[in-house]
Amino acid sequence: MNLINTLQTKQAPQNMFAAIWKSLFPVEKLSIVYAILTAIFIIVFGAKENHAPLMILYRILFVALILSLRFLYKHRATTAVRFARSVLPLAFIAYWYPETYFMNENIFGNLDKYFVSAEQYLFGCQPSLEFSKYYPQTWINELMNFGYIAYYFIIMAAVFIALAKSKKCMEHAVFIILCSFFIYYITFIILPVTGPQFYFEAPDNTISNEGFFRNTLVELQAIGEKPTGAFPSSHVGICLVCMYFIFKYSHKIFYMLLPVAFILICSTVYLKAHYLIDVIGGFAAAPVYFLISKKIQKLKFLN
Repeated sequence: MNLINTLQTKQAPQNMFAAIWKSLFPVEKLSIVYAILTAIFIIVFGAKENHAPLMILYRILFVALILSLRFLYKHRATTAVRFARSVLPLAFIAYWYPETYFMNENIFGNLDKYFVSAEQYLFGCQPSLEFSKYYPQTWINELMNFGYIAYYFIIMAAVFIALAKSKKCMEHAVFIILCSFFIYYITFIILPVTGPQFYFEAPDNTISNEGFFRNTLVELQAIGEKPTGAFPSSHVGICLVCMYFIFKYSHKIFYMLLPVAFILICSTVYLKAHYLIDVIGGFAAAPVYFLISKKIQKLKFLN
């Protein structure tokens, strides 16, 4: 009898953990897996500027937030709470992206010099430096800054257009978009490329700070930009993934946003955020990361 009680006592926490895990949404499980994998990386390799303890703490708080929302939904299963659970993990990309900077030179050193050499060999110049020189006009500057900022609106458009179709479509789209982000971030951690804006010295790495959209972008970058994440361009890759979902659920809105997406892609080079090779890499990576994300979505332990 004592042996049975002991076994039941040991199994109880396991059953509780399994029940909690099963009750989580796939996108929440995916986020927790990413948090755990990167936590292991941080523990093994460390992080720049003694950020490791703080980064581990953020992961604990992040998981606690997810579990809190799960608890709230269990007792108040409203549409608003379900939407929050489905979308909140995607909002955390604003934290996960700059964080890659603190981990991105643990395997390889900075690789920008190789990208600069490749650009020179392939194009006979540095497109990221020449683009803004050829088109210095204020209106083009503003248009490119608008396009770069529109990245966040294209992501939101993909989510809400999918939601207009159904909650299931929205949750599917969010999972694929977030998983693609995570694969990009893992790539950034492994391949540390900072991009022209950080690699080149002033004044080559800057453009004119004139206009509303330029000033807005400068303010946004002051908050969350770090010398990381240049190759392959997630701006390009995620834009393509989002445009896929927009096209899937609304051809009309897709064609309306297509010029914005084109400007966005051009802006990554104009604003010196990326080398042209990064943009090409973003185009190449997008379908690959999309398909990998679809495979990951089908994993049993995430469902």
